[in-house]
Amino acid sequence: MLATAAATSIAIAAVLTFYTALLHLTRRNKSRSYAFRIGRDVLVGIQSLQLYFVAAGTYQAYPWLLYPFITLLFLSGPLNYIRYFKFFYPEGKIPGRVIAQIVPAGLVLLGETWFYFFSDSQALVRDLFAHPAQFAASYVILLGVVVALIQYALLLRLEIGFASRQPTREPVLISSALILFNMLTILLIAVGFFTSQQVIMHLGIFLLGAAGVTYLLFENRYPDFYQLVAREERQEKYKKSLIQGLSREKIINRLKELMEDEKLYRQFDLKLEEVAAQLFITPHQLSEFVNDCLGMNFASYVNQFRVEEAKSLLVEKPEESTLAIAFQVGFGSKQSFNTIFKQQTGTTPSGYRKQALGSEK
Repeated sequence: MLATAAATSIAIAAVLTFYTALLHLTRRNKSRSYAFRIGRDVLVGIQSLQLYFVAAGTYQAYPWLLYPFITLLFLSGPLNYIRYFKFFYPEGKIPGRVIAQIVPAGLVLLGETWFYFFSDSQALVRDLFAHPAQFAASYVILLGVVVALIQYALLLRLEIGFASRQPTREPVLISSALILFNMLTILLIAVGFFTSQQVIMHLGIFLLGAAGVTYLLFENRYPDFYQLVAREERQEKYKKSLIQGLSREKIINRLKELMEDEKLYRQFDLKLEEVAAQLFITPHQLSEFVNDCLGMNFASYVNQFRVEEAKSLLVEKPEESTLAIAFQVGFGSKQSFNTIFKQQTGTTPSGYRKQALGSEK
């Protein structure tokens, strides 16, 4: 009964994970972080599917279905860390120390390849599950479990640091609880495997499936969770840097982040006072900084971001009206959109679209 429930639970999680990867694949605009996320979701889906084969007992007749499960176990920890890094720093270079953690997975892959395709894998896999302590492969699996748990612990430590901040408290606490739950399921599966206790292992697989489904629901509830945490991190660093004194360069760079990364310009009623509050300076100081450093007033600075995004949307979404696009990028009316767009580009939005789409043919 428990084996059936475990197989069903983990199968649902696998299917939903593959489906999520497919949804990300069909996104109109995919950043590097999302491209990485697609690959990670596929690997997690494969791993979940292999656990289904374990719960259903399919591996006994077709042991190659578990290839390369141990390799993926070694990859899961570093990939989780890289996932966070890519969302925090989309254009950043992945640290060498993190990439180095993937090297053992390559060595494990070589060993797994020999095990499954150049030995009597069917008999060996059956004996491995029956008497795990007698096989060196079991201790390699144990090492992979330890690596995965350490990585999860590091992620938990990273997330807890944002739990005290009001904007990120609720999603961070939920995400941290899911990490702890995942660690518990990994321990249950590992203990069940090493003690040859099928009930414990199946319980772990069942709970892991439930955790996988819950995590996908969490992602749907907080689709911008990682961006939210990254934004809070940048804001905190900026705030600390101001303690040492006002710096025009720091303020202008943070202002650029607010516009380019967080897209504040999409708020059609965006006020100078609101942006100044996020920069921890007075409205007068912000106005002075924009005029002196950028050579324009605050409204012109905001509108240039609106026009740039509108130019892209006019071409990427030919089915949408210019009014709909005006609202998307933060203009409050079609008249102001047309006026400002023509001031900056020399043509109207509809004229720009017609010219741009005509040149693509």
